[in-house]
Amino acid sequence: MAERFRAGGKLVVFGNGGPSTDAQHVAVEFVHPVIMGKRALPALSLTSDVATLTGVAARAGFAEAFAHQIRCLGEPSDIALGLSADGECENVLRALEVAREAGMLTVALAGGDGGTIAATGAADHVLIARSADPLVVKEVHVTTYHLLWELTHVFLERAGVA
Repeated sequence: MAERFRAGGKLVVFGNGGPSTDAQHVAVEFVHPVIMGKRALPALSLTSDVATLTGVAARAGFAEAFAHQIRCLGEPSDIALGLSADGECENVLRALEVAREAGMLTVALAGGDGGTIAATGAADHVLIARSADPLVVKEVHVTTYHLLWELTHVFLERAGVA
């Protein structure tokens, strides 16, 4: 992720239901770090623009709600981060597939056994919270994306470490 940011890329985050608010949380963490001295990094949540999300879903179907936005907003230097509590979200899977085809770095946070998202290989990296309990999955995902944020900054600050 640090390499992508260093190359001018941005983070594009998406998810359904509870993970949709996590996507917003991830984006704000990168854009507006609460830790003094950490640099802001470009990030956006595809769940934040309700008009676009519902407009695309109404016209192209909910499965394409994030994929369409990736096609319009994503660049090969970007990072796509998909969040799915059970690994079975079709629209998260479709967006990861489209992002990968576009040359973006693709990362998924999934719950359960990783579901279809892990099974299809749609993401370059799949981090799985191995629990069927959505509350446990959420807590593991929150910890995971905070660690991703911290590690990204460590590798940005110390280029030779990676």
